[in-house]
Amino acid sequence: MCKATTKIPSNQIVRISMCKATTKIPNNQIVWVTKQSDCVDIHALYQLRTRVVNSKYGSNLTIPNRALERINDFLQYTDFDNYPSLVNISTSLVSVRRTKFRVGDEIIVDIVLYNGRGERATVGGDMLRVWLRETTLKASVAGYVIDHGNGSYTGFVKAIWAGNPELMFSIGNIKEHIGIYVNVVKRYGVLEFQRAVFKRHNVNETTSCSVVPNIPDVQKYCNFTSKNFNLPYFCGKPESLNCEDWFIYEGSGIYACNQKHESFFRNYRNLKKTVAVLNILERVDSTQHLQDSCRDVSSRITWHTTNPTGYFYNGLWQSSICKSRIQWEYKHYRKCLRNRPVLLTGDSTTRNWFTPLAQLLRLKIMIEQSQIHNLRRKWHTFSKAVNANSGISLYWSPHEFPFYSNEQQTEYMRSVASRIDELPSNKSSIVILHWFAHLTRTTPKRYRDHIRSSKKAVLRLLERSPNSDIFIKGPHSFTYEKFLEPFDYVSGVYKQILYEEFRDSHDKVYFIDQWDATVGNENENVHPTFPFFNEMMLNFLFSFIC
Repeated sequence: MCKATTKIPSNQIVRISMCKATTKIPNNQIVWVTKQSDCVDIHALYQLRTRVVNSKYGSNLTIPNRALERINDFLQYTDFDNYPSLVNISTSLVSVRRTKFRVGDEIIVDIVLYNGRGERATVGGDMLRVWLRETTLKASVAGYVIDHGNGSYTGFVKAIWAGNPELMFSIGNIKEHIGIYVNVVKRYGVLEFQRAVFKRHNVNETTSCSVVPNIPDVQKYCNFTSKNFNLPYFCGKPESLNCEDWFIYEGSGIYACNQKHESFFRNYRNLKKTVAVLNILERVDSTQHLQDSCRDVSSRITWHTTNPTGYFYNGLWQSSICKSRIQWEYKHYRKCLRNRPVLLTGDSTTRNWFTPLAQLLRLKIMIEQSQIHNLRRKWHTFSKAVNANSGISLYWSPHEFPFYSNEQQTEYMRSVASRIDELPSNKSSIVILHWFAHLTRTTPKRYRDHIRSSKKAVLRLLERSPNSDIFIKGPHSFTYEKFLEPFDYVSGVYKQILYEEFRDSHDKVYFIDQWDATVGNENENVHPTFPFFNEMMLNFLFSFIC
């Protein structure tokens, strides 16, 4: 039990039910402590944080822990009648209770959804967004939305800066989109099939691939699970060639859903509008809250944050978690990363972190023996940037299948776990892991398989090199119409899986949220285009260890 004089160790997650007497904080709420504190101090810290709201219908936790509970609710949606039967942003009612606020206030948004015929929605399940933006200040902050399960919702967003921001609202994914998607990937294993090219001498054959042996018009399969590092993977068996002749993999552009649903997925999402222009004044009695340096913040804290994790102001990312003390300069990074191998894995978004980091450190990027001169070029194979004299070494590698790219030779595919296992012993390695865009086209079970495979390798690394630092780059928002997946829904499910699979390693692994930043700045492309976004996010990540 915690009395008024009891001291609590730094950087611990504290359940308030431990405290007595002077604390008036609701039971079982999570706060973090960054200095030696007693219960009175914890009360003060709690007042600086947003209350924790957590249910299967919505949460202000950065990582929702009940998103998986809703899968069965969505499975009932296998089709839709017509577009007027769907919730519609034009007919829905979205209002704010007042328009004048002070910095630090919580802005409450009342939302009632109606369909295109003007009929009120009576069930929940739609993924909604609220955020503030003020383009003249290059400022934005994301909020969160609670689903009441009856067609009404409540949005919350924090007034961060003084000014006249627009309050924005968006229908990210509607329940029919989520439901049809969930049913498709459950049946076929993927939303988009991959293509395998088999080749022997001058003979080529092409077949489709998935993570389950259920591909339309395919009767015989090549089981490539062992080639995919024991992660399930199947391709149609070629008629005149053998499975051993598999040579190329790539995206196919062939979707497992029908044409009606493909068009629906592509066109009916991420509908947005301005709700109101607000007047936010400085708080008269405001006191400056001095943030702790990120170097002093435990990795465990990064798994237990609430919305917002930060905001943009003057085009710069301001974390709500801690203060970055490192500058994006060669001398600082050379000192920090000397004799510390850095491995980034995942997809093109981590490759787009690898590239500016290599440029900052004045390194040449190599694929085997060839240098990449055009850094705007896209590539999807293992690459490195090493200067042995300065002790700097960077590596980038894609994750396993399904990985959708242009034509790639199978011999270059390796598992994330094998790349981690190659890192040396007794070195303070740095590993940055990411799984999202490519894997949103498969099932939560298959996503979990990828995480578990890599997690085992992470534990092996920490055993032989205990001073290594591990980071997970979380999902980011992108709304480009080329993509069909309901990312608002999938991101919550995948963040929950990450939380669960790394639960016993939260004190060794950092989670770097990307969702709030990319919702707030209305990112569209799979590769964020906000000026210097990659450099800002990388600099924030390294601020925990540099």
